[in-house]
Amino acid sequence: MRTALNRVARPSTTGPGRRRRVLLFTNSVAHGGMEEHVRLIARYLDRSSFEVFAVTPDWEPTRLFSEAMAQESDQATMCTPDARSGRFMQLREAFRLYRQVRAWRPDVAHLHCTTFVGQGLAITAIRLAGVKRMYVTEHLAPDGRVPAHRRIARNLLTRTFSGVVCVSEKNRAARSAWLYTPADRTVVVENGVDVDQFDTVPAHELEVLRESIGLPCDAPVVGTAVRFEPEKGLDDLIAAFAMLGEDHRDAHLLLVGDGSLRADLEAQVASLGLTERTHFVGFQKVPRPFLGLIDVFVLPVPFGSMSIGLLEAMAMRCVPVITFGGEGEAVIHGESGYCAEPRDPASIARFIDAALADPARAKQMGDAARLRVEETFSARRVARLLGELYTEGLPAISGSFVPD
Repeated sequence: MRTALNRVARPSTTGPGRRRRVLLFTNSVAHGGMEEHVRLIARYLDRSSFEVFAVTPDWEPTRLFSEAMAQESDQATMCTPDARSGRFMQLREAFRLYRQVRAWRPDVAHLHCTTFVGQGLAITAIRLAGVKRMYVTEHLAPDGRVPAHRRIARNLLTRTFSGVVCVSEKNRAARSAWLYTPADRTVVVENGVDVDQFDTVPAHELEVLRESIGLPCDAPVVGTAVRFEPEKGLDDLIAAFAMLGEDHRDAHLLLVGDGSLRADLEAQVASLGLTERTHFVGFQKVPRPFLGLIDVFVLPVPFGSMSIGLLEAMAMRCVPVITFGGEGEAVIHGESGYCAEPRDPASIARFIDAALADPARAKQMGDAARLRVEETFSARRVARLLGELYTEGLPAISGSFVPD
């Protein structure tokens, strides 16, 4: 039975004339960073200028996201025009999407795709429904050569986009290295987080949470918050934790999240004798209290860019250790965190040791991480820049927005 999420949450106008209508579409397969990014766009777009319409998948693993989008948007519905439920249902859902978009009559559509493949039928349905301006964000760009049939299909589809919106300069560079990415129709608008929602957690709340998890009151905490999937490098983090120096063998590992690799990761922890010092707490709808427990936040993703979870941890003043650093990324090595080598547990362990060894320096880094997010990666800034894109179109002479 399909669950209806259609709702009208806000008045249609707040001044003379009709507000610009924006369609936000996702093909989410799990609840993660992309979904939080889209939710914050819906929340912070200026409602005196925009109405927001949302289409999310009718998919049980993302039901919480769909419910959140229904709360943040003026109108929302669930529709799944892709192959996950079979070709017949894909065609049926594409027709439903066409009819819904025809009824809403958006001025501009912004599609958020998990990867750089698929969604051709959804894009076609939205075009046929009369939407002339369409922007696409592919949150995971290719990290190597794309098979010819996929490359040709995506390149042809890209030619129909009004523009490609990349979530970081690294994301843009990776896409342009392997796929047709027109410079005059590509913009970079970095991810952002709701900084105001990640303030300090009161000490008594942390004490209660520590006790409930089984964390010793004075133990340093190394942790992460990520989906337990193959591309996330969690086996490298566990291996690195086992390599920490003798001075830090009192540290505990906090793993926030869930996914297909949980059993494998639990087995790895047991094989390394880390069970008593490792805590699996599952997916957390509200991650802030758990981030408040973490001293060193590790994101061991070998190939990534502008992680929402990383930005949230930085907003909570955790010292970040990442494995995908570089120009334009949130972590500035040695200033707002550390950049370890990808797929290298020894490198990860070395920087965790460095962060734990000097608490005063770690506090400075945590404060710098928070300031970096406040100044450059706030959700309000992202929504403002995208609002300019939705209103004015692509910059006339530049291939990307110039950061503030």
